[in-house]
Amino acid sequence: MISIRDLNLKLGEFSLINVNLEIKQGEYFVVLGPTGAGKTLIIESIAGLLRPDKGEVWIAGTNVTKFRPEDRRIGYLPQDYALFPHLSVRKNIAFGMKLARRPNSFITARVTELASILGITHLLERDVIHLSGGECQRAGLARALAIEPKVLLLDEPLSALDEQTRENICGELRRVHEEFGTTTVHISHSFEETLALADRIAIMNAGRIEQIGPPAIVMSQPKNEFVAGFVRCQNVLAGKALPEGSLTRVELENAAVYSTCKVSGEASIIVRPENIELSIAPPTQPKMNVFRGKVNFVMDKGALIRVDLSALAAVKGSENSPAKVNFTALCARKQSEALALTIGQELYLSFDPSAVHIINKSANAVS
Repeated sequence: MISIRDLNLKLGEFSLINVNLEIKQGEYFVVLGPTGAGKTLIIESIAGLLRPDKGEVWIAGTNVTKFRPEDRRIGYLPQDYALFPHLSVRKNIAFGMKLARRPNSFITARVTELASILGITHLLERDVIHLSGGECQRAGLARALAIEPKVLLLDEPLSALDEQTRENICGELRRVHEEFGTTTVHISHSFEETLALADRIAIMNAGRIEQIGPPAIVMSQPKNEFVAGFVRCQNVLAGKALPEGSLTRVELENAAVYSTCKVSGEASIIVRPENIELSIAPPTQPKMNVFRGKVNFVMDKGALIRVDLSALAAVKGSENSPAKVNFTALCARKQSEALALTIGQELYLSFDPSAVHIINKSANAVS
């Protein structure tokens, strides 16, 4: 549906460098990255607001690189929603359809339909300046959808909203996407809203795309340490990978960890904190990665509890060998209460070799 091919764009001191993206028909695609990564330049290039120095933008099989924005059949919702303050919500939603000279009967019916879907029927005659942030977001989304776009572009539409409103609007965006099936590109720096919305994601950094894939794959198998940090892997540890039977043993500075990844040479291991199990006693079933550790820090994160631990010893059967490595784990509130977590408490932590992803630094993959 959307194809970005070898896109290069220099704007001041910043550049997009060889950006390639293929976004499928009907897909909800989220571009993630820190502030200044180049996310907005991507969306403005698709919209036609910026002309690339090199490369092409294709939409629905047509090269639109030289098309004017109004000729691309795109609905665009910028960060500030770009609503006209001197017009009512009704007139804002109708604006694009009036420019396209749609019949008044069609405009009236379309405004009524979208207002009903987005829950803003009661706001239609209200001036935009009297709307809350969430109401502006809904009105802006209705205006973007009113022209029946082939593509919907959303540039950080939730960044200015409070947490509760953001959660509510995430639900609205997903529901609207399912209702209309419009191919959607959403720019964000929030991984939480991405998990709620995205079919696939692209992680950007400094004008380049670092990794593309379904959120679950990018989270569990980050391509490099930047992606790992951005998706909050937290447990990123450098070592040397050595094949050992059906597994790979990674020698860290003061411990060893086993993985099902087949890699050799200089590497970093990544263990997501939610994949680390905590227990008062050693696991009853034999495991390859078991440590006895001490709790250093406990943080209440609502539904989940973050626990920072220092491993004191590696446990293998009845044997213990000295270890010194730090881990961060996440556990459910109910489990944390059962463990009665306190700073200084000794616990066992364990994780399966399949939960250990390896970033191969030496590019000597075994398989």
